[in-house]
Amino acid sequence: MRKKTIILLFILPLNLLFGQSMVDYRRSSLTMILIENENLGNRKDLVVDSYYSNPFPENYNNHLISNKTFNPQNIKLTKEDFVSSGFYIDTLKSPKDFLKALKNPLNKLRYLNSENTIAVIEPTSEELNNIYIQKYIKEKKLAKQIVSSWFNLQPNGEYNWDLIKQRGLYSASAEAKDVASSAANNVDYLMDFELIGNTYTLFNKMNFIENEPLARSIRDNARLAADKKFAGKPEILIKKAYEAIDAVYEKTKEGYTVICSSYLYQLEWNDSIANLAKKQIFNESKVNTTLWDTTNLFKMKFLGKTTVSSLVTFKFGEKRTEEQVIELQIKRTIDNVLSKLQKEYIQFRPVAPISSVNPLTARIGLKEGLEPGQKFEVLEQSYNALGMPFWKSIEKVSVDKKTPIWDNTQGAEVKLDENGNELPVQEFTTFIGGKNAQVGLNYIRLTK
Repeated sequence: MRKKTIILLFILPLNLLFGQSMVDYRRSSLTMILIENENLGNRKDLVVDSYYSNPFPENYNNHLISNKTFNPQNIKLTKEDFVSSGFYIDTLKSPKDFLKALKNPLNKLRYLNSENTIAVIEPTSEELNNIYIQKYIKEKKLAKQIVSSWFNLQPNGEYNWDLIKQRGLYSASAEAKDVASSAANNVDYLMDFELIGNTYTLFNKMNFIENEPLARSIRDNARLAADKKFAGKPEILIKKAYEAIDAVYEKTKEGYTVICSSYLYQLEWNDSIANLAKKQIFNESKVNTTLWDTTNLFKMKFLGKTTVSSLVTFKFGEKRTEEQVIELQIKRTIDNVLSKLQKEYIQFRPVAPISSVNPLTARIGLKEGLEPGQKFEVLEQSYNALGMPFWKSIEKVSVDKKTPIWDNTQGAEVKLDENGNELPVQEFTTFIGGKNAQVGLNYIRLTK
């Protein structure tokens, strides 16, 4: 009787079963670190506070470490740091070297003699950010911080598997949970490459540019164009043109445009690293703290970077405080960063639970960058030869082109009917396909 009750529960839509709470399933783990920007001036505290009060992305586990922000001005770079990052290796000496270097307009040269006949290529500002990040990762032993967090390592060397059990052995049904539980004592958690290896660190550096100077410039140029267009014509035409131009200016002058450079790193975790960790570090009930302090086994690998921009505009006459503007800006910027990185890097793509079937729906939308016709795979949790869970693809679905994608972006505009009443919002996106999918058993992940 108990098993029948459980099966009936899992055919209910997840939003009815769990409300707005997070559904348990295997997620990638993520740490987000803010690169402080001194150019923010008196907005710096507002930006930092808004960044850390922003709700953590629900499709990732929040992997907690001690460091959450750093200031590049506190890091001193050496020549060795530049060389290890691939700079200052090739010295420009011949005219051919200089011509080749200058073909790229982004290249900036640093001359090494008074005759300007010897030079090296300087890193761009974004490349320089990454050199600082790499030095920070090394100085703060970031990979070891992440591994330590996974195993709840204590100063006295004690550790446990609780976090890995909690995050890694979620299963789609009560029956599967019973199987996993009975085998728990025989599971080698170090070999859960999909879980531990899918641990990411995202570094974000944000530049806030005030909208008003640009909006004013556009307004002034538009007025000049209107003067020219309506020269010699009734004054009422110019007045109406000015009113339209000024309305656009009033709407776009508020707030900021944010340009965010983001750098994605992944914890290196594979068969050889796991076996060495078991042999050298986690082979007893307590870690040898001397070995832990001196090991160089754990490292981070750089996946890539992306740059996004985000603009907040308001309806005519709408007003917000600077704090509200920055808070909304931060939310939209982080959403845009994650959406773009998920499209560019396959391993960073999150898994999302199915909310219902016939038709298949899921609580993801424009915030995650969904587009009509986008392809997703339907996943189910299976177990490999080592007894570790992994996602198995069983079929493909696509975003329905005929129904609206759920606008779950921060500050999404409320839609009104012809009488000015707020229209109800369907808080899900509909997909085509998925005839074999089941709520509570299956999940979806972007393929392309």
